[in-house]
Amino acid sequence: MNNKKNIVITGGNRGIGLGLFENLSRDHNVIFTARDRVVAEQIVNKAKNGNTEINYVLMDVNDSQSIAEASEKISQKFKSVDLLFNNAGILLNEYQLPALDTSEKSILDTFNTNTLGVLRVCKFIVPLMKNGGRIINISSGMGQLIEMESGSTAYRISKTALNTITKILSNELIDNNIKVNAICPGWVQTDMGGKNATLTVQESVQRITEFALSKNFPNGKFLRHGEVIPW
Repeated sequence: MNNKKNIVITGGNRGIGLGLFENLSRDHNVIFTARDRVVAEQIVNKAKNGNTEINYVLMDVNDSQSIAEASEKISQKFKSVDLLFNNAGILLNEYQLPALDTSEKSILDTFNTNTLGVLRVCKFIVPLMKNGGRIINISSGMGQLIEMESGSTAYRISKTALNTITKILSNELIDNNIKVNAICPGWVQTDMGGKNATLTVQESVQRITEFALSKNFPNGKFLRHGEVIPW
């Protein structure tokens, strides 16, 4: 990829998304999305330095109209999007329950955000990738079929399905010179990962950044720290 890229990060107001924004906005043009204007403005005010322009758009990945309006604003800022991080996601409290006790609502709500949310965003952002581009879907090892365990039923289903979408899009978008991969960021010290996680946000984000900007960017793969892992 060329030096300065136009990058969109969904869910950039906390955790890995915020870390990616802070890391990439030093050298690239970055727009992050958030659902809360107050929180987004706080991030902008904290991040301002020198002449760097900090941009965000309000977006709810569960709402196609919200995504459409956000995409229109992105198109006014960027002539073309080079890199999209689909990072927005949720983990509901029922993760502690076994599958047979998990409510359908929990499963559907998680799937709506973590899986369909990514597909919705791609529907509007892909047309903005006029010069080709890269899409990175933030998935999880908890969605791996080969090592599937118990618990976190809704989250696991949503991430396994997200991996499926990743493979489909990697096939369908290659003629547009758009490559799509899913990555597991590792066990990270975020609100979702908890304080006992083995990686800090910055450690995880640095590895993701290196992969995202690497010359040898694959297509249709599931990776952790730049290494391909089984689906």
